[in-house]
Order: sequence, then structure tokens, then C-alpha cells
Amino acid sequence: MAKLQENPVLSVQDVNRRLPLVRCIVRDAMELHQDMSQRRERLRDLRERYPVRNQEDAESVYEQEVRQMEAELTADDERMGEFEAELQQLGARLSDRSHGFVDFRGQLDGTDVWFCWGPQDPELGFWHAGECSEARRRPLLQGTSSVGSSEFGQSC
Repeated sequence: MAKLQENPVLSVQDVNRRLPLVRCIVRDAMELHQDMSQRRERLRDLRERYPVRNQEDAESVYEQEVRQMEAELTADDERMGEFEAELQQLGARLSDRSHGFVDFRGQLDGTDVWFCWGPQDPELGFWHAGECSEARRRPLLQGTSSVGSSEFGQSC
């Protein structure tokens, strides 16, 4: 998990202002992640079914195609890193590529926390301390708009 000190402290309003761009980046990152996961699984299956046993296998057109797939995955890993860098510039971190959860450093009642947003959320409505997971997300109280107000929905 990224350290809280690496991200700026944001208010709920700050986060909500960033969400239109965050939404776009996360949508692209989730699509890429899903595509990469499927291709990695396919590549793993191909490697298990058709291992390279000799020099002839290593030089085959089939093996060249597999190496091209691996190179494309490496390039897509770099692309994913670019998406994560874009989010970092917005004060966010992608905490779950599959579900698209994004965390923003915040404070509630003087305590460092992560504000947590997911693609299904119309606006920021959750927070957590520690690692992000669906089960650890706690709702912010309705009407919350700034850091420092009593925003804890539930305790951990």
C-alpha cells in the first residue's frame, strides 16, 4: 500500500472535482487490465500446452508470435503505469485494477484516512483506513463537504 505521505491531503470537495477525469482514466485502466488478464491467461495456457523443447521450437513462427504477445503485454504494462501516473498527478492511487477502486488521501477528525471511490459511485461516499477492500469501505455521512468536519460514518 502507498504511504499516506506520498499523496496530498484532499477534501471531499477536492476529490469530487477530480472525479470526471478520474472516471475516464479508471475506465481505460479497467478495460486494459481485463484485456491483459485474459491475454496473460491465454499465454500461460499456450506455454503449458506447447513448451519450447528444442532449438527448432524456439525458432518457429509460432514461438515468434508468442514472443510478440509477450512484448505487447510488456508495452501494456507500461501503459498501465501511465494510467497510474496520471491518477497520481490527480492525488489518487488505483488500489484495485479489477474493480476500479481509487483512493485519495484525506483526513477525518484529524485522522489520516483514504477516501475511496469506485466506478459505481456517483461521487465520493466512502473512506477506509489501511488496505482497501469492499468490506473495509465505510460510508461518509451525508452532507459531508470538507476535511475536518465529523465525517466518520462508522468506525473500523
